[in-house]
Amino acid sequence: MSKHPSKQPPLVSRRKALVLAGAAGLALAARPRLSAAAQPKIRIGLATRTWWPSVIAETAVARGLFEKAGVAADLTIYRSGGEAVEALAAGATDMITGLVSQMATGRTRGVAAKIVALGVDRNTGWKLLLPADSPIKDVAELAGKKVGITAAGSLTDFMALWTRARYKIDFSSVPVGGGGLVPNLLARNIDAAVVYSPLSFEMLQAGQARELVDYATAIPTNLTVGWATTDKLIAEQKDLVRNTLEALYGSVDYMRGNRSQAIDIIARVNSIEQPIATQEYEETFLKLSTDGVFTMEQVKVALDLARVGGFTNLAPAEDIVTTDFIPVTAAA
Repeated sequence: MSKHPSKQPPLVSRRKALVLAGAAGLALAARPRLSAAAQPKIRIGLATRTWWPSVIAETAVARGLFEKAGVAADLTIYRSGGEAVEALAAGATDMITGLVSQMATGRTRGVAAKIVALGVDRNTGWKLLLPADSPIKDVAELAGKKVGITAAGSLTDFMALWTRARYKIDFSSVPVGGGGLVPNLLARNIDAAVVYSPLSFEMLQAGQARELVDYATAIPTNLTVGWATTDKLIAEQKDLVRNTLEALYGSVDYMRGNRSQAIDIIARVNSIEQPIATQEYEETFLKLSTDGVFTMEQVKVALDLARVGGFTNLAPAEDIVTTDFIPVTAAA
C-alpha cells in the first residue's frame, strides 16, 4: 500500500491490478511471463474521479491492459490536481496527469518531474458556469465575486487565474474540492465555478447552469494535460514508464473504437445518464491523444498561457518535458 500525504487523504481507496500475466501469445510478444509478485509496480495518482483520466485508467485495469503490459497498477483518486502533484512531489505516487504550469513551477521549487506524453491539447468540457437564474450576464460582472475551484494549484485554479488576467477583472477563487463545485454553486455559496466535464455537461443538460466561458474554444490549443512522472523513474525505469503508457493509451484506443461500450463505461464510472455520457464521449474522449505526441511549440504555448494566468518563476520548456517515450504504442 502506498502512502498518502497525512493531511490530504484520497477520497477513494486505491484499487490494485495485481494479477497473473496471461499466456505469452496474449501478452506483448517480447515480454516474459511474470507472476503478480514479480510485476513492476506503478502508482498512478488521479486528480478526481469524474474526469477522463480516471475513466481511462480504470478501464485499463478492467480490461487487463496493465497486466498485458507487464505492469502492476495501483490507482489512487485524489481531491484535486494540486493534491496529486503534492503526492508526486512527496513520493506517494509515481505518475499523474500534470499541467505545464505545475511542472514548470514545481521544477523551480525542487520537484523533479516531467511530462512524458500528451493527454489532450484543449480544455474539452471545461466551462465557467453560473447558476441558471444568476443575474450575471458578462464575465466583467464577476469582479468582486466568488468563483469556485477545486484547489490551489489545480487546473481549475489555472482557469480562474487565466480568466482574471484575460478579462482584466479581480474575483476571489474559493477552493471547494472536486466534489464541492456543483453543490456549492447550486447552494449559491459561490457566484460561479470552473467546472470540468462531465459535470459541466450534466449541469447544462439539467438546466441548472448557464455557460459564461467555454475554455475549449477560449484558450488556444496547447499541451493542456499530459501524463507526468518523476525524473527518477524516467532515468531508472524507462520500461516501466513506457509499458504504463502503452496500457493507458491502449485504453484510449479501446474507448475511441467502441462507442457504445465506452458510453456505458463513462455512464457507469461517473454515475451519469446516457445522454450526458454521450456528450462526454463525443466532446472529450474522441479528442484525446491516441499516441501521446506533442511538440515543443505546444509546450511553449502552454507556458505563455501560464504567464498570462499570473504564474512566475517558470522553468523552461526543455526542463519540464521529455520526448523519449513518444509516440506511444497502445497495448491491444
